[in-house]
Amino acid sequence: MQNIKFSEFSDVDEIMQFINDHWKKNHILSQNKDLFLYEYADNQGINFVISRDASNKINAILGFIKSSNETKDIWCAIWKALKSDTNPLLGIELFEYLRNSKDYGVLTCNGIAIETINIYKFLNIYTNHLSHYVILNDKIKKYNIAKVKNSFSSKKPNFLNNNNFSFRELQESELIFKFEKYKNNIPYKDHSYFVKRYFNHPIYKYKIYGIFYNKKISALLVTREEKVSNSSVLRIVDYIGKDSDLKFVSKYLYFIIEQNNYEYVDFMCFGFNDEELIKAGFLNISHNTESLVVPNYFNPFIQENTKIYFFADTSIIERVRMVKADGDQDRPS
Repeated sequence: MQNIKFSEFSDVDEIMQFINDHWKKNHILSQNKDLFLYEYADNQGINFVISRDASNKINAILGFIKSSNETKDIWCAIWKALKSDTNPLLGIELFEYLRNSKDYGVLTCNGIAIETINIYKFLNIYTNHLSHYVILNDKIKKYNIAKVKNSFSSKKPNFLNNNNFSFRELQESELIFKFEKYKNNIPYKDHSYFVKRYFNHPIYKYKIYGIFYNKKISALLVTREEKVSNSSVLRIVDYIGKDSDLKFVSKYLYFIIEQNNYEYVDFMCFGFNDEELIKAGFLNISHNTESLVVPNYFNPFIQENTKIYFFADTSIIERVRMVKADGDQDRPS
């Protein structure tokens, strides 16, 4: 009989050692305790389910990240069970332990391996992948991060104007936004999650922008810069608000990429209206894969189009909205 339970603070060092020994040697979460605690600790404890064998050693772990203390929606993260002839389904048991807990809401996971999709289908869990959108900087003479074939036209989009909308960077003290308006989103992100995730990240530096409608914040947009040698790009990693607002401020995003000589701004997401993003000037990369490569992985850098697959344990698919930074997808490696 396996001893499966939610972990405690006293388990942290052993979990970190398990990550190093059985997940990935010298993984940042096995080396940097401050980052580990930032990602997985809260007032309730350490957000891991663990299993111990007969000798009381950890033989399986499943981490999770809360998006809200109210709805308690969570993203699953690091999931690893040691191979066992006596219990080949230990990993599934860990997952079902978390899935059946009354303490948490909807389970999702951003960044699942494609070879695991059949497991989620067997468990009757919805899977899909993020769509990938980009606006290229047409002032760039030679792309070093993106691959743009000569046959591809990267003309500056015709941006829409609406004087009721404005756009500017926010400080934490200016974050006056009704997160509860988007409580139906799966997962729901509350104020405390947003502040911790983007304003207080211990390593990454994010820029948080407000989209203003008639001088009141109507949407939030989060970006992070990526560099490769002397080239750089801008990535939208989160967006909370109406899809329709983005098309009236994308001209400001284009100004930012021009001013900073970014090759492009991109956005990976699911549950957003494709037509609204096209109106905002974005290209859907899935329609242009033969002539356009926009990398997703930067550490290490992989110059190819890739898909981020996810699962969402819900039947209300129309409420699912996933973005690049959800779960543990936008963190140091």
